[in-house]
Amino acid sequence: MKLNSVLTGVGLAGALVVSASAARLGDPAAPLTIKDWVKGKAVDVKDGKKIYVVEFWATWCGPCKVSIPHLTELQKKFKDKGVVFVGVSDEPVAKVKPFVDKMAEKMDYIVACDDDRQSNDGYMVAYGQNGIPTAFIVGKEGKVLWFGHPMAGLEETLADIVAGKYDLKAAVKKDAARAELDEYQKLSSQGDARAKELGRKLLTEAGNDTQALVDFAFSIAANMRNKNRDFALAEEALSKAEKGAGAKDHRILGVRSIVLFESGRQTEGLAMAKQALELSKEDRDQARYRNYVRVMESRMGQKDKEGKK
Repeated sequence: MKLNSVLTGVGLAGALVVSASAARLGDPAAPLTIKDWVKGKAVDVKDGKKIYVVEFWATWCGPCKVSIPHLTELQKKFKDKGVVFVGVSDEPVAKVKPFVDKMAEKMDYIVACDDDRQSNDGYMVAYGQNGIPTAFIVGKEGKVLWFGHPMAGLEETLADIVAGKYDLKAAVKKDAARAELDEYQKLSSQGDARAKELGRKLLTEAGNDTQALVDFAFSIAANMRNKNRDFALAEEALSKAEKGAGAKDHRILGVRSIVLFESGRQTEGLAMAKQALELSKEDRDQARYRNYVRVMESRMGQKDKEGKK
């Protein structure tokens, strides 16, 4: 989980998606379970005849709207190469169809509405993806070959696949860390004793990479669905990161503020979030930490109100 995930009003980071079974690149693709085919004919992504790009989006999603013309361009570019694009929204057809009709030729690929988020579970949840738009490439063999933001690597990957140059083994190796973290989150959420050993392994594999250590700590502290969060491990990762980056690194302070707040030391957590805000320079970082402060203050205020009842 990268730190560009903005905290929500529901909790300090919302609820991170944790798959019941950590899927990996090269695994068989899940079938699409669709309630309504809004544009284009129904397809079977496991038909063994085509390469499919399954993109998850929503009408309310700004980045999704930006990526739609790009997806249309790619569909036109790769149509003769046997590539079929499918956009899947979890919204009702009454919401999706007017949007698609208005987009007209700007959204010139198959569009469908998910059936009770079953397709979302088979892809987004299975691969631990939290944000949209996210695209998945399903090869002719019915396996998931790639996933990511549709405007970051999709075109290049498709070109390699249709040219027979795509190195799935290298991609699987690169994705292994993400899948391993998903597995850790699953075991930890279940209270499985194996989570401790895997957590230590992930901490060791992060080495002295400050960002990797900070991201690991964040993934632990921000997973609010996990009632067994190992805050001590998160703090250990941050302390290790601090040795390399120093005590005044806003990334470390920002995540440590969540660790403190979520582990019950709310006043200390809020104070540290404010320190991170003061030290940050980039607009994106400042916006994130302002949100940290806002959510923490809101939750503390709500707690005070409940205590007075």
